[in-house]
Amino acid sequence: MSSSRIYGPLISAHSVGDHVPLLTEVFGMRVESGARLPADATAALFATECTTEVVVLRTPGVEAGAVLCRFESELPEAAETIRDGRTRLYRDAFRVIDFYARDFETSLAHARDAGFPMIGKEASYETGDGGFREAHHLGADHVVTAFLHGPADFFTDFAEVRDRVSSEPVSISLPLSDAGPTLAWYERVFGWGVVYEYDFVDASFSELVGVDAELRVRSRTVGPSRRQTYVNIVDYGHAAQGGSLLGCSVAPRRGLLGLVVLTDELDALHARAGDGAQVVTLDLAPFGVVRACVLIPPFSAPHLVVERG
Repeated sequence: MSSSRIYGPLISAHSVGDHVPLLTEVFGMRVESGARLPADATAALFATECTTEVVVLRTPGVEAGAVLCRFESELPEAAETIRDGRTRLYRDAFRVIDFYARDFETSLAHARDAGFPMIGKEASYETGDGGFREAHHLGADHVVTAFLHGPADFFTDFAEVRDRVSSEPVSISLPLSDAGPTLAWYERVFGWGVVYEYDFVDASFSELVGVDAELRVRSRTVGPSRRQTYVNIVDYGHAAQGGSLLGCSVAPRRGLLGLVVLTDELDALHARAGDGAQVVTLDLAPFGVVRACVLIPPFSAPHLVVERG
């Protein structure tokens, strides 16, 4: 198995306070630390000249969570979001953070009572592994989160936390114009392969994402294993008719910016990526004083790679 795992999403925020209540009160994370990256570290990692507020959240009991960054930049891009309502199905940028809900109705009611109701219509669809339900929440900076529900024995292989209102982040969806180069990059750099595939057509999913045409959803999920957070590389088919966001996942733009990856072999990953990324030392609890770099895959979204202490 790969010594590198996906910790969770990297979110660029107008205000970290806009995201913390959702991630803690609905999805069960805890704030582990707050830190400030000086301008030189921000420039080395994200190629933008500013200081950065960083907040690390973690799902209790597992090595997964989310990292929020507020880039304190006056550049025009700092007021822009990577996605908006018009580009919800555009390709070549991360799209949705998925969480497993053991009891779907309870989880949706919990989110609503906390002030974070789901939006639009719920999807209910069938794959070869059974029936699934899905509902989305549109949050700050156009970050979309989802509750997924399906056969309990199926999610035994896909979620580490299965006895709470919400699991850890089980996947981050990624529609791509051409999956081949990114699949090859994940394999070469991290040693990750395809751990699961699915394919379905269902009108309720089209309604969920606000598309009139019937979508055929094909997915290849990529990561170190089924039981750890993975990237859901998805193809919505020609009916989606979306454009590309290639090059838009760049700091200080706001939204679902990239991924955070934990590793035991930073130097080896750095060498295999071969893109000249700068390695910096950070004091970043709960990870401690660590070395980190940002690696850039073919679809250009930053992957913040942190070496375990």
